[in-house]
Amino acid sequence: MPFFPSLPEDAGVRKLWEVFNPEAHKGLQLFSRAFMRREGQLTAADKEMIAAYVSQLNDSEYCFAGHSRVAVNLGTDPGVFEPLAESIDGAPVREELKPLLKFVKILTLTPSRITKADADAVLAAGWDEQSFHEAIIVCARFSMMNRITLGHGLIVDEERRAGDALNMNYGAS
Repeated sequence: MPFFPSLPEDAGVRKLWEVFNPEAHKGLQLFSRAFMRREGQLTAADKEMIAAYVSQLNDSEYCFAGHSRVAVNLGTDPGVFEPLAESIDGAPVREELKPLLKFVKILTLTPSRITKADADAVLAAGWDEQSFHEAIIVCARFSMMNRITLGHGLIVDEERRAGDALNMNYGAS
């Protein structure tokens, strides 16, 4: 049950924006589309995996449920998330993703502890600056959304999430 009495029991992100700030939602959609589906070194599946990982680190089940499904729908191995939560080094992800995921983890959990050495490790793994920038933006966007959903008390509706994950186009969250 959401924390806000004006939200229905099954409220999701769409309803939240509809009730409180449709204009902000339009801006968030535009912002998100500008990088979440932009192809480069980081694929859309990589970005969704990062979104789900950030949500997992922030204990945002609402966002993790949706974006892990989107990542899987885009080709991410569904078995990646549990090992990733335990150890980046032991996770079944491409080697070049590991320094990037380590950077994202620090940025999510202890952002003031990011160092140039952390950034240098990402660049040394072969990531171009555009992809590195996009990973940081994905981390920031989902850290924000995790706090919005947690702060409003949104819960996972598995049936609705399954349908949304099939059609995620950044017009909704």
